[in-house]
Amino acid sequence: MNNKEQEKICPLCGENNNCQHGKECWCTTIKIPKHVLDLIPEDKKGKACICKSCIEKYS
Repeated sequence: MNNKEQEKICPLCGENNNCQHGKECWCTTIKIPKHVLDLIPEDKKGKACICKSCIEKYS
């Protein structure tokens, strides 16, 4: 999987994160709790957005 494809995948559930990377996106206006960010595996941190479903599920 290349970097562009990886950016579209939620690092928690593996589903499409629906991020509009580089554009106006929902992910730029939402505050993700630290405990949710801590769930991301080390090798996936900083590579893709968490999807809305996982943010809601784990918050």
